[in-house]
Amino acid sequence: MDSVRFATITAVVAALGLAGCGNVGVGPKPKPVFKVSGKITLNGAPVANAMVSFSPKAENQPAATGRTGIDGKYTLTTYDANDGAAAGDYIVLVTKTIVSTTAAPPAHDPNNPNPGASMHSAGGAQAGQGETALPEKYSRVDQSDLTATVKAATNDEINFDLKP
Repeated sequence: MDSVRFATITAVVAALGLAGCGNVGVGPKPKPVFKVSGKITLNGAPVANAMVSFSPKAENQPAATGRTGIDGKYTLTTYDANDGAAAGDYIVLVTKTIVSTTAAPPAHDPNNPNPGASMHSAGGAQAGQGETALPEKYSRVDQSDLTATVKAATNDEINFDLKP
């Protein structure tokens, strides 16, 4: 009985080991990527700390993302840091969330049976909540009017000036 259990455990461990090794080199190979950078502005002013996403129009194309620096400049990443984006057409999304952590708790009112309601009814933000710092259309694939084409060559900067 012990030899059967040992053989079963050995077979399971070997199968798991082979399954892990069997995946090496199997599956879709990464698409070649090309350096892409640019600058995001809002009415000409740099947009710092925004997330830039290149959402592919084609199904078999990987997405690419980046974050703007204080100067509004970004560099895209697909597989490795700052490696770029695959050639193709993209809808570009730009999002920036402002997190409010300084909201004061509402004053205690002994006549109010629901003490948290006064803050919500007055439109106050709770600590940790975020609001978007950019027009919402730039964060939605179905609304963004920002597009880009990445070519299989050296890409110039792809800049966007957002409008309110």
